[in-house]
Amino acid sequence: MANTIKAEMWDRMQFLFRNFYDRMVHLKLCYDGEFDINVMKNVVVYMVEKAPVLHSSFHNNPVEPFWQIESYKVDDILTVTETDDIEGASDTFLTGVIPYDNNVQIKVAIFRDGKGKSVLAIRVNHMCMDGGDLKYFIATLVENYNKLSGGNASALDMKTGTRSFTEVYSKFEGEDLKKAKNLYKNISGIEDDKKFPWSEGREDDCNRIIKRVISEQDFLQMKVVCKKLNITVNDAVVAMVARSLYDLAGFDVNSSMTISCAIDLRKHIVEGAAASGLTNHTAWMACRTMQKGDTINDTVIEIIRATKKHKRDKFMGLHSLPLLKLAYTVFPQAIAEFAIKIGYTNPLIAVSNIGLLDDKKLTFNGTTITDGFMSGAVKYKPFFLMSLTTLMNKVTLSTAIRGNEEDEVIASKFFDLMEENLHEFNKL
Repeated sequence: MANTIKAEMWDRMQFLFRNFYDRMVHLKLCYDGEFDINVMKNVVVYMVEKAPVLHSSFHNNPVEPFWQIESYKVDDILTVTETDDIEGASDTFLTGVIPYDNNVQIKVAIFRDGKGKSVLAIRVNHMCMDGGDLKYFIATLVENYNKLSGGNASALDMKTGTRSFTEVYSKFEGEDLKKAKNLYKNISGIEDDKKFPWSEGREDDCNRIIKRVISEQDFLQMKVVCKKLNITVNDAVVAMVARSLYDLAGFDVNSSMTISCAIDLRKHIVEGAAASGLTNHTAWMACRTMQKGDTINDTVIEIIRATKKHKRDKFMGLHSLPLLKLAYTVFPQAIAEFAIKIGYTNPLIAVSNIGLLDDKKLTFNGTTITDGFMSGAVKYKPFFLMSLTTLMNKVTLSTAIRGNEEDEVIASKFFDLMEENLHEFNKL
């Protein structure tokens, strides 16, 4: 059918994950200055036309799911709101959900206070792209906006190309390629049942994004200590998460805990997927600490031990992908979902370091960026995901949960502990 798009493997997996979270990825950027709305509309339409999956509805056909390309108006995607409370209004927007059978799969909202301040907020169906490609999307949106506002319409650009997961094999050849395509074993399984101590589910549970900003001074000092210890920032953050959870949940300090860490598979793709379409290229690495340790340094050593084997693996993140491909190839959709559910364990505790939001690439003509962050999907209890983004040397920690005010308090206590452990780490 000419007006349909194949549902790729990761599209179907993200649809399966609807049982664990709301399928949205969130972005919020704050500015001094206002946008030219006509320019923004033209740029949004240009980019959505280049990525037809963003104006398609997902059809869960029991044999072979597909995307149906749909007609749309720019107002279906872009909204502009004048309000005295741009912070509150944009936060409310972010927690909304786009139905998978909607005619568009991305929502862009601009909030203006009439006093020269603006917020740009985006939420997009995770089935269409992950945090890595949302970072590309927003940087390209800014670049195209600046070109068009400067009168250079012919220079607009947007990557297109395959959305297939098989792009992750594009850097391999010969025996390595053969081996990569035969990694059927799942090595990222969870070996304990520790959970984040959310409250029991209640009728007043609703989507919430809870965040904490780490100061520039603390973050820069953390980078200094990481360099001194020859570890990554991610290693340090995971150690802080582990110690914070041992204390918050009252776990036995001599027991193990599994924290799953997101892996950007673009490391395996030629040119980092610059020529690929918008999609998902994210996998998970299970990091299992065997004990809390007396000090933050002890916990860091635990994390290094747990991740050492993964980091030495040239195929990191590619294990079990052939198994998923086999299930979706051999079985019709309904049976494939059932089979994958039997063998798949969704991470109970996860960390996704989305990374740097480059302020230079996020500055629209006539504006100055002042703040912003990106966050993963809203999880359903008992699952927990902490996302991290860095903007202008400040780190935003965020967690999205369908919860209540009690969960806000619990998450706030967790972030308090994260800051305490950060300060302990910075003294090393």
